[in-house]
Amino acid sequence: MTGRLRQRATAVVVRRDEVLLVSDNAGWFMLPGGRIEPGELPKEAAIRELHEETRLTATRVTYLCEWESSVNKHHIFLVEATGEVEMTPEISGYRWLDRGARVPGPAHSHVATILAMLGDLG
Repeated sequence: MTGRLRQRATAVVVRRDEVLLVSDNAGWFMLPGGRIEPGELPKEAAIRELHEETRLTATRVTYLCEWESSVNKHHIFLVEATGEVEMTPEISGYRWLDRGARVPGPAHSHVATILAMLGDLG
């Protein structure tokens, strides 16, 4: 692999045994998250990105793991959050997915991989 991996913060929000997915303007499903800004900690980025995309407020953030693709390094956090998801300019839609269900397509390939890696979140 050449070059540096893009650093990304990813939030896994679970409620009522469902995982929050958001979609982008192309209709692809993904976990909330995004770029880690210079000087920002991955945890701070996960909190910020979750709020920017959904208006949810993180109340507990737990580091889970890291996952790398050919271009990204995801810092993955389990996030407990309050509020209800609101549509923002950052997303074109959202859905709550049963934890055992197949990720709907189209979806970024890393979503199913990350969710499978996480297994039982408790």
